[in-house]
Amino acid sequence: MSERNQLLRLNDIKKSFGSIRALEGVSLEVNEGEVLALIGDNGAGKSTLIKSIVGYHQPDSGEIYWKGERVNFKNPDEALERGISVVYQDMELIPSLTVARNLFLGKEPTNRFGQLDFDLMYDETKKVLDDIGLASMNDPELPAENLSGGEAQSIKIGRALHFDADLLILDEPLRNLSVKESEKVLETVERTKEQGIGTIYISHNIFNAYDVADRFHLLDSGRTIDEFTKEEIGSPKELIEQMKKVATQRPSP
Repeated sequence: MSERNQLLRLNDIKKSFGSIRALEGVSLEVNEGEVLALIGDNGAGKSTLIKSIVGYHQPDSGEIYWKGERVNFKNPDEALERGISVVYQDMELIPSLTVARNLFLGKEPTNRFGQLDFDLMYDETKKVLDDIGLASMNDPELPAENLSGGEAQSIKIGRALHFDADLLILDEPLRNLSVKESEKVLETVERTKEQGIGTIYISHNIFNAYDVADRFHLLDSGRTIDEFTKEEIGSPKELIEQMKKVATQRPSP
């Protein structure tokens, strides 16, 4: 495997909310063309960590480096402009709008008369559908309400890629999806790797994460517990055993 360029590096990130210590010194890195699975139970600190990365929360201490430059994003829009896109589990498409309108929502192209350029939107949407493995759909005018859950999730990822994301952060992307729909999303994630996109894949479902992840970063109670490559951990069952070991070693409240 050729050496990959580092996209994101976190050094000793800490965050508290009053007396609650949400993050207690998390360090990790993500490289081009790889998927880092961020694994942990509810309350492990996963959501706080990603919100601290993109500026929704400001870390109390620690360092964030993006493409080698130390950064401190003031808000998620600033992170997005620099190429970090978050697809949240509760982010929905607008059912009554077409696939194309959802894809370009808030960033619609216009022609020289200031009118929406539907031809350009439709052409670009077809390219995105092809990129994310939905070329068979081939209908930019399809209402989003007619999409399956897996197709809708893939469209969200495709939107992020179309607007030049170098790092995707996927927050529980398979929640409430069927097995078939989950497979479609996982195929889309695999395609992002082929395009050199880095991904942080947040999940509590180890079996789903194992299918696409190159490395696994285990969080518990705001702390980094361990990190493994897929080769080091061997199987999802071994990863589950590590998580069980963490649970048994956790101090009693």
